[in-house]
Amino acid sequence: MEATVTHSPLNEMQQHLLQMFAYNKREEGLKEMQSVLFNYYRDKLKIQTREFWKKNQLDSAKMDEIMHGHNRISTQ
Repeated sequence: MEATVTHSPLNEMQQHLLQMFAYNKREEGLKEMQSVLFNYYRDKLKIQTREFWKKNQLDSAKMDEIMHGHNRISTQ
């Protein structure tokens, strides 16, 4: 007998969050969870941004050069 596999459009993390949300039906809980998720992703972005700047040796002068310079990339 073959097992039937169903595919959800949601990934495992999304499914887990939905299961967790099922227990908290208050608006206060929603606001708390939004804050937790916002802070989590904000902190991850800060870390990734710092790593990017460090890896690429970026500073304010380099950013000004990139923003205002004529740094065209050859397509050939």
